[in-house]
Amino acid sequence: MSIEKKVIQCKKYPITYTLVIKQVKNINMRISPKGEVVVSANPFIPMEKIDDFVSSKISWIIEHQKSVMEQNAKTMISDTHILLFGNDLKIKKSKGKYNHVSYDNQYLYVQMKEGSDIDKVIRQFLDKLCKDVYTDVAMMTHKSLHDYQLPFPQIKIRDMKSRWGSCTPAKNSITLNKKLIHYPFEFIEYVVLHEFVHFIQPNHSKAFYHIIENYMPDYKERMKLVG
Repeated sequence: MSIEKKVIQCKKYPITYTLVIKQVKNINMRISPKGEVVVSANPFIPMEKIDDFVSSKISWIIEHQKSVMEQNAKTMISDTHILLFGNDLKIKKSKGKYNHVSYDNQYLYVQMKEGSDIDKVIRQFLDKLCKDVYTDVAMMTHKSLHDYQLPFPQIKIRDMKSRWGSCTPAKNSITLNKKLIHYPFEFIEYVVLHEFVHFIQPNHSKAFYHIIENYMPDYKERMKLVG
């Protein structure tokens, strides 16, 4: 049995899937609990046929990935816990004169003034954290790619149902998923680099991944952090 990551271009955006080669009769597909597309096929089926099969299931993939990500979002934040940068933190509440949120490697400390909505306080904290962290990573990534003389893009942040990020060269902008903040920092760095490289290579060719690997040799391991 062999396992490899593959990326194919489907309609407007790429689909990443894990291909498992083993002795099965048909091409099978499933969505993992973390939203990853997993395809299994026997070694005698041509790669082109497998890619075509995945492409033909794009609507099914999007629908089921949305469902999985929505379900995962419910487990990322609860009344007592939050997943932040891949770490499961306990939420510790206290009363104070003003709203303030901080964290360490064990707790998310939420100080609230009387009458405050804790969900809103945490959400505002996460929005600011996303903006600060994503912008910092984007600035570091931009600096590392200085040989390409890319203009610094506008960084947009929003909830995305089935994608971690997107790049719009015509508007010189990169959009990143708010949910990334719940995953390991190394994965955030990978997603940001991935979108930056689209300013250099618009598709997912070998040249695209050659640039990725040149600046992030362990990118395949980082991709697995959510798989």
